[in-house]
Amino acid sequence: MKSMASRPTHHPASTMPPVTPVRSQKGFGFKPPACGIALADGRQPGVAPTAEDAPRVRPVMRMVPVSVAASARTSRPDLPARGEPGLIVDQPLGGGAPPPAPSPAPAAAAASESCGQPRGMGKVTSGAFLGSLTMDSYYPDLVGQDFYQHPGSGGPFDTGSRAGANVQLFGTIPSPCQPGQYRLEQTITRTRFRINGTVHPEEGRTFDDIAKSGRDATTTPFRQEFLGGGSAPLGYVITMADPPSTGYRPTDSIDHDRDFVTSLVGPAGSSSVSWSLTTRIVNGRVTQNTLR
Repeated sequence: MKSMASRPTHHPASTMPPVTPVRSQKGFGFKPPACGIALADGRQPGVAPTAEDAPRVRPVMRMVPVSVAASARTSRPDLPARGEPGLIVDQPLGGGAPPPAPSPAPAAAAASESCGQPRGMGKVTSGAFLGSLTMDSYYPDLVGQDFYQHPGSGGPFDTGSRAGANVQLFGTIPSPCQPGQYRLEQTITRTRFRINGTVHPEEGRTFDDIAKSGRDATTTPFRQEFLGGGSAPLGYVITMADPPSTGYRPTDSIDHDRDFVTSLVGPAGSSSVSWSLTTRIVNGRVTQNTLR
């Protein structure tokens, strides 16, 4: 029988924000608040200003974010041991190295410029990734594990036990707009999936690819942002990348066709780009691996 933690002693005079009890498999605990609150002059709510405080007191409140560490994932059903047959990667599962610091947000948008929807969405299926980014930038937890090759450029790859491709997806917004108003989405439809002559149950089905991966698409490393220009479109660029692949053994014959739709969604509209990967493996030899 699971034990229950005793309730914390109530302190009427405490100025700390309330905590919310949550239940886990190990019993009851307390979840820290998502943010702390402080007045603009640095005082905690409920503390009266003194005579010395008067010149700096303003009736303004600001939100102070509190970092909450993400728990590590311990299982990766879509990231199998190298060489297992019929096991695939559409979008690598979450976990691994902590993300680097996010890119600074641009200034507030001018009233005359619309921020309701992205300017456009594009893809890099060959050549160098935009923004000097590589697949290692997006997936630091997969570096050196043979889940992809040529990490700095788009295009197909074959590791000898895994056939797939690197793709960078990017959406552009007006540079004055707030990037936090936009979110990345991606769906996958498995149009054909046959393993050694047997139709896979997922053939013909459509999935939310990002949700299935368990990765956080709102921040780095999965989401990378930079100011455009040069080889990149003008504006503020929001990107993700994907190295979908199919694992195989020396005796496997696999037909695997996937259609993807990647979108950047704004407050009043979205922009999308479609791409696909066709893979054919015959008796452990890759005969087709086409990225479109």
